[in-house]
Amino acid sequence: MLALLLGLAPRHAAAQAAPDTANAVLRTVPAAGTVLDHGWKFKAGDDPAWARPDFDDRAWASINPNQHPQLLTQVRAARIGWLRLRLQVPDSLRTRALVLLFQQTCASEVYLNGRLLHRYGRVSAVAGQVRPAGFTADPLEVHFSGPTEQVLAIRFAPWPPLAWFKDNINFMRVRITGLPGLLKRNVERAVGPVANFATFAVFLLLSLLHLSFLRYNPAQRANFYFSLYAGAGALGFLALYGGWQVQGMASTLALGMVGDVFLLMSYVWAVRALYALFEYKPGRTYTGLWVGLVVCLALSEFTQLTSYSVLTSYSFAFFGFVALASAEQLRLTMRALRQRKRGAGIIAAGFVGALVFAFIYAMLIITQAQISFRVSSSLVALMALAPALSISLFLAREFALNSELLLVKLRQVQDLSAQTLAQQQEKQALLAAQNEVLEQQVAARTAEVAGQRDRAEQALGELKTTQHQLVQAEKMAFLGELTAGIAHELQNPLNFMKNFAEVSTDLVDGIDGERHDPTQGAGLEAEILVGLKQNLQQISQHGQRASSIIKDMLAHSRAGTGERQPTDLNALADEALTLAYEGLLTTDKSFRATLAREFDPGLGPVPVLPQDLGRVLLNICTNALYAVRERQLEATLMITAGTPAADYEPTVTVRTGRADGPTVEIRVRDNGVGMPAHVQEKIFEPFFTTKPTGEGTGLGLSMSHDIVTKGHGGTLTVRSREGEGTEFLITLPA
Repeated sequence: MLALLLGLAPRHAAAQAAPDTANAVLRTVPAAGTVLDHGWKFKAGDDPAWARPDFDDRAWASINPNQHPQLLTQVRAARIGWLRLRLQVPDSLRTRALVLLFQQTCASEVYLNGRLLHRYGRVSAVAGQVRPAGFTADPLEVHFSGPTEQVLAIRFAPWPPLAWFKDNINFMRVRITGLPGLLKRNVERAVGPVANFATFAVFLLLSLLHLSFLRYNPAQRANFYFSLYAGAGALGFLALYGGWQVQGMASTLALGMVGDVFLLMSYVWAVRALYALFEYKPGRTYTGLWVGLVVCLALSEFTQLTSYSVLTSYSFAFFGFVALASAEQLRLTMRALRQRKRGAGIIAAGFVGALVFAFIYAMLIITQAQISFRVSSSLVALMALAPALSISLFLAREFALNSELLLVKLRQVQDLSAQTLAQQQEKQALLAAQNEVLEQQVAARTAEVAGQRDRAEQALGELKTTQHQLVQAEKMAFLGELTAGIAHELQNPLNFMKNFAEVSTDLVDGIDGERHDPTQGAGLEAEILVGLKQNLQQISQHGQRASSIIKDMLAHSRAGTGERQPTDLNALADEALTLAYEGLLTTDKSFRATLAREFDPGLGPVPVLPQDLGRVLLNICTNALYAVRERQLEATLMITAGTPAADYEPTVTVRTGRADGPTVEIRVRDNGVGMPAHVQEKIFEPFFTTKPTGEGTGLGLSMSHDIVTKGHGGTLTVRSREGEGTEFLITLPA
């Protein structure tokens, strides 16, 4: 690319023409100059005598040095060598001041008729000591005085590192021109760096411009990729501009390679920007472009040539990749045109322009036309800037449209704000009028409320009386449950006493019969007396049981003293569970349940109000038994209806033990019907019950909660899951 941009592309017809063994004849020097590309002789080695004009060089090999170094095998093999040209100069030119222009890839010393004219770099037979000059050497002024035949001898040494690079620059090109041609050449050469720097500046401004667009509109990711595209183009043209400024072949080659990398990368980023702009997803084609970029750089920079032609030249690899990337850009743009995407026409025009400029430049090279610096620089700049300017124009237009849309929305917001302010003022006036009306209504209602307050106080008194009556009714309900349980408990020992008394009566009658029947032995009488004694012992035991029950009944019937007494909680809980179960049996003789008692034997006495806490436990145990009975009834109904049901065993468990800290706990757990969450939230509220009408007042758990929390300073909580069971937890300070 560097050679193309510097205008050093050779004319392939001249480069590949067979060397002429005859002496070169310089008849005239046109304004553009004459390239000395035939009549040269070559010999490897080094001898100062080879610079003399009278040296016989007829045995030397003919050569055309105006070819690529890779094609000159004899030059590549020589560490140092000489080139000689016998030039026939007419009298008309020997009086003119002429200029020799050298473009070379080696270090050289130029001799005319045996006299040293100039050294370009440092010539040495040692490869490591060779220091070439730049590609374009300084002009060398010559005066062809003396004989008609002039001998131009060049002592040269190839630069070995050049073998690693591939560029479109020939080994040595010697052109002779006059002072007007030199001035024209200098003017044209000034266009190259100016064009490169101007293109760099445009790309840099575009990159910064789209970075600012991205800052104000981060959602438009195309600005980010286009900024990369413009930034890569800016770095590429900056490297090309540096190639004009530096001295030395190594620096020029390095900057040329850097320029190639960034310029080719810019085309790939341009494709990515179009994908984002038109909202297309990158696919294999985009990945293939990156692969093609690597292949193109390898072919154009480091691949060695075995033959030189247009199809294997640097320009074909470089412009071939540019054509592929531009074709993909054009394909995306045409697809966007078919889908009627906004701005696709502007971008298409830019890429079409770039393809046109690239085609013109490629045709000029392929047809071996002479390309001036001005033309080549202009075509390269236009080829690079056409798509960049079109995309920038589109994105700038989008930014302007978005800004205009924002202004329209801003005006709409301002109008809505003014409208809202007017509405708020109207509302405030309306609220002021309504407040005045409300004040009047409040004054009227205040007088009315004053009269209603008396009636409300009267209703409140009636409500308190009703609540007191309900509390008394709940107490009577507790007493009824207690009485029923005690009656059932008394019934058992009394039945035993009655039965054993009847058996004892029969035994006494048996003794009387024995006395009237002498056939009976004395042993039968002793056996009857033993049985009679055992019956009397059983009667005494059950009598004591009845007496104990009566004592407990008297203890329950007494009003609490209000003083806490050390109480065996295990016994109190066991008695409450038994009374609750016996009470339920009086109403449902078919009901059976498993009563599990898990008492802590090391619990010890706890100071409580036994009568009050006994009522709490009796109420909770009664509720637990009621819940398991309800679930048993549901299971029975399902079986009766023919619906399969799991085996169910009603179970109520009472557990006592010590908790964390100086507290004890009593747990009453059942596997009954359970309670939903909304019932658990209200379970301790007064007058709330889940039992059918007539079976509960809703004050049992409320009073139990007050007894535990207020009377004992403990806690009463419930945890239940519907369909699985319920657990009440009582915690008391020890």
